[in-house]
Amino acid sequence: MMDRKHRMFQLRIKRVMAGVAGRAAIVTAGVTALVLSAGCDTLSQDFDLITQSFFPPSPGEAARMMSDPHDPDLRREGLTWIANSPFGGSEPYLNAYRGFVDPQSGPDERDPTVIAVALRALGRHGMPEDAPIIARQLEHENRHVQWEAAKALQRLHNPAVVSPLLDTLRDRGNWVEVRMAAADALAQYPQDRVFQALVAALDARELALNLAAARSLATLTGQDFGTDANRWVRWYNQLDVAQRFEGGSEYLYPTYSRDETFFERLAFWTSHNWETPQQPAGLRPASTRRTYEEEDDAQVDDNG
Repeated sequence: MMDRKHRMFQLRIKRVMAGVAGRAAIVTAGVTALVLSAGCDTLSQDFDLITQSFFPPSPGEAARMMSDPHDPDLRREGLTWIANSPFGGSEPYLNAYRGFVDPQSGPDERDPTVIAVALRALGRHGMPEDAPIIARQLEHENRHVQWEAAKALQRLHNPAVVSPLLDTLRDRGNWVEVRMAAADALAQYPQDRVFQALVAALDARELALNLAAARSLATLTGQDFGTDANRWVRWYNQLDVAQRFEGGSEYLYPTYSRDETFFERLAFWTSHNWETPQQPAGLRPASTRRTYEEEDDAQVDDNG
């Protein structure tokens, strides 16, 4: 399995390099002129992304970057390459992600950007039993780490994390994006305490949090009373306990997609495959394939 996935990664690199050198030189020259004339940091960053896409690191190089003891930027970049590769869910890499997230099982990582990327990787590739170590990072001092932890828990189903998710949702001192991500993750747990906490969030000052809580309530119950907390409570109290979540819909974790940018369209030798919403691990049958793996396998089969 590892050989197959490494071969998939190498085939990607070959496709990137094959037949584009001359055309890419023209694009690079044009973008260079644009960057120099504009003098803009954003253009420079986009140009860096374009040029880096020519020469992605090999799996071995990415693994060495991920383990660099001195440079957190290299660790973060290596983690990103590995986590987004076809073999990023292999057990050795899963253990590496766990080590970055949980100091008890690996090096004591101090850089919050590295921890955040490791949380994203563990949420993507991890198992339900990884959810409790992810949930500990909901109390991290850095809000970006908290946010990635909450989003990772949208992808892993484990009732043991309901309490820390509720604490995160209720804490008014938390960043609103963190509370919203926790509200979304709670939509997979049809419990009375979850319902009560989401209804309470409808009265929060932040409209975005109100809407996130309303979406989760709709998923849990199959009803839609918007952000009207009184209507939610009246409906809930008139039903027997066994009936309250009977009409709930399937929980699917949210995913991200967007239109390609101008510079991504210039980099015609690359492709962007957006993930589609799915059930979390723990609710999803173990045999179900993740959406970002399907095209990679098909491309390997086409290339032999």
